[in-house]
Amino acid sequence: MTDVAPATRLPAGGVDLVYASEAGTIEGRLHTEPDAKGVIVLAYPTAYSRFGQHDEALCAIAHAHGYSTLSVDLLTPEETTVRTGELRAHLRQRLSAVFEDCHRRGQARVLVFAIGEAAPEAVPAAHGRHVHAIVTCALPGTVTLEETDSDCEASSVLECTPTLDEPLTWDEIDRAVRRAMVWFDAGLPQRDSANP
Repeated sequence: MTDVAPATRLPAGGVDLVYASEAGTIEGRLHTEPDAKGVIVLAYPTAYSRFGQHDEALCAIAHAHGYSTLSVDLLTPEETTVRTGELRAHLRQRLSAVFEDCHRRGQARVLVFAIGEAAPEAVPAAHGRHVHAIVTCALPGTVTLEETDSDCEASSVLECTPTLDEPLTWDEIDRAVRRAMVWFDAGLPQRDSANP
């Protein structure tokens, strides 16, 4: 996964949102679906992913399953070349601000798909913030999911654990999102009763 300057257009439709926190200001793009089952936050550890064809493809998968999407780039353009521990804390604070805003906007079901460096920060960022379920897709590695991962009665977090020391590819992220949709769908009734 690379961080590339924006393409010439945004995916059709949607609303641009700005999130300000003590950790800085980031941007997102909300696509709402009529009668959505919930909103899936696609959390990218980049500055431009919400502009790309990969985001459009991931959103299309979620929309086909009846979810709205909120694509959020957790870095500013100036931060894309910096990789420090301080930025990890920023990712967590920024994700927390996004989750709080979803709650303020009345999103009853907030689900998260966190990619790369955003993945380890998603769980602590969601603590106490009305997030129903989280799928993490961490770097480096290959996404592997077991058949039992769709049984989510006992858990609200699905980890796509790296198994090889190789970069995560968009094909692997696509496969993980498809499995995440099945897992989200299967677990909504259980998570609804656990999160009244």
